[in-house]
Amino acid sequence: MPFKDIPGNGRVKDLLRMALAKNRLPNSLLFCGPEGVGKTATARTLAQALNCLQMNNDACGICGHCGAIEESLGNPAKAGKFPDVMTLALLPGKKEIGIEQTREIKTSAYLRPMAGRGRVFIVEDAELMSEDAANSLLKVLEEPPLTSHIVLVTSHPELLLATIVSRCRVLTFLPISIDEAERALLVKGLP
Repeated sequence: MPFKDIPGNGRVKDLLRMALAKNRLPNSLLFCGPEGVGKTATARTLAQALNCLQMNNDACGICGHCGAIEESLGNPAKAGKFPDVMTLALLPGKKEIGIEQTREIKTSAYLRPMAGRGRVFIVEDAELMSEDAANSLLKVLEEPPLTSHIVLVTSHPELLLATIVSRCRVLTFLPISIDEAERALLVKGLP
């Protein structure tokens, strides 16, 4: 899905497009803001844009890589269909994201991309990482490999360790205006 299909937060999307076009995207990003403003959708689009076969600053949404990433991220049964993009989320029955999960990022981040131009690791609800899990990511956040990008997504940045926040480029998402929400609903054919 291209950035234009995500309602609101034009400033954040413009910054990401510029960074992609200039090949200067930070490797450690923190997307924070209220729930429901498109942080996770933007992270997924960023993963597509980094690996898109047609464009260099956005996702075309139609090439093989964009389709495989969309399918992989949108369907847990097909996770891994695009091996260079991985989502880390709270496991069912758990209260926090554990160190075993973040160790997988640490191991995979230092591997070369298998299919695309770069590896992308999206950590949803990053505030739910245990202290050990968060601490295990510090080195890879501070000195990430050139071909790996880690995107932490949270609605509660105040719950993250200060050492985590200090190692990331923070992008703050704002609430979506009523006009933007209305336009998005009309585009989807809803009254």
